[in-house]
Amino acid sequence: MQSTFAGIEIGKRSLVAHTTGLTTIGHNLSNASVEGYSRQRIQLGSFDPIYVPGLNREAAPGQIGQGVSVESVERVHDQILQGRIISQANGRGYWEARDKYLLMVEQVYNEPADTSLRSHMDQFWEAWQDLSLRPEETASRQAVIERGQTLVGSIHNQYRGLKDIRDMLELEVTATVDSINGILTNISNLNEQIVKVKAMGDNPNDLLDRRDLLTKELSGLMEISIDNRDPDEFTITTGGIHLIQGRVVSSLTAEPDPLNEGYSTVKWTANDEEVNLLGGKLASFVQLRDNDLRSEIQNLDMMSINFVDLVNENHKAGYGLNGKTGVEFFNEYPVVNNVAGNYDTNGDGAFDSTYLFRINGGNELNGSEQIGLQGRMQFSGPSGNIGIDYFPTDTVNDVIKKINLSGSEVVARLDRNGHLQLKASPAAQKENPDFVIRHVED
Repeated sequence: MQSTFAGIEIGKRSLVAHTTGLTTIGHNLSNASVEGYSRQRIQLGSFDPIYVPGLNREAAPGQIGQGVSVESVERVHDQILQGRIISQANGRGYWEARDKYLLMVEQVYNEPADTSLRSHMDQFWEAWQDLSLRPEETASRQAVIERGQTLVGSIHNQYRGLKDIRDMLELEVTATVDSINGILTNISNLNEQIVKVKAMGDNPNDLLDRRDLLTKELSGLMEISIDNRDPDEFTITTGGIHLIQGRVVSSLTAEPDPLNEGYSTVKWTANDEEVNLLGGKLASFVQLRDNDLRSEIQNLDMMSINFVDLVNENHKAGYGLNGKTGVEFFNEYPVVNNVAGNYDTNGDGAFDSTYLFRINGGNELNGSEQIGLQGRMQFSGPSGNIGIDYFPTDTVNDVIKKINLSGSEVVARLDRNGHLQLKASPAAQKENPDFVIRHVED
């Protein structure tokens, strides 16, 4: 027999259910400006009727309903859309980082301004042009010196600007690795809480929102793949290696690398292996530091070295008012002070390498003459020595062309006196020193 208070109970359940709905609405409104929050809604369902099927049930025209109940509170969330947003976040982070720092590189070059390196170079050549017209005037000679000093200062300023950006990128790398480790730890803690809540039959909506937000942030820092097919084991991988699996975290570390000028290499903490960075801000920072900025500094160094060599070569061939000749215009300060080029690469106090930048021949050569010899030269290359064959019918210019097109890190030329000159070029691999002839054999 139905209770006398059945109607009151139905009304109470209705009030409770819709009060829960109003509470959920209030929760949505109060979190409207919270980043990563997903709107929530209640799922209503009919309460179990009084009578269940059975032979001993009371005779009644049918099952009598008992009102409404809240079956669940769920978040309005598109998992497919969320996955696509996360998958694209690493590309956005990568290009935003590149845009930021390449703009800073443009500001270092400061072209086309009156204070740029190009402008100071033009002024330097103009001073030489004036000196060629009035070589006896002291003012013209002093103008060349002052313009040369200004040009050297401009080169130094540009180098410092590029070096400062590279150092900033190193700080970005270490800070980003720390951020990634912090995010992984937070996701691990959320995974534990989410599993506990689900085990009680509840929906951890707010916890899931926090995890999604952290995952999106992590995707902006590095390329990741997500596997949430197992509700009890949320997994994130990068390059096929687990970053996080449930509560288990694989952290990263940034270790200074002596073979990379002391700049950090991102490695796995567990096995000390280098992380394969494919996307996100971290990959962008490393590529900018080790490729873009390194290349810009190498280009500046190469231009400066060749510029100084050519100016000094021509200046030494001239004569001063006092009749002296063989005087260099620019002073060069070698990195290696040892006369033989010996150098301590690992800082243990013992010479372990020979650093040679330039090798000058003593014989005067004619570029169009045949060499009359056959043999094979070997020079240092990006990843090993490169062999160059020469034959009796080859001219000196042919051999020079072969060297310069071989892909070795050596450039050959005849100087103004016809002497063969071999000069080192920037190293393609960061493990190798720049402007060093590491191997030469004939």
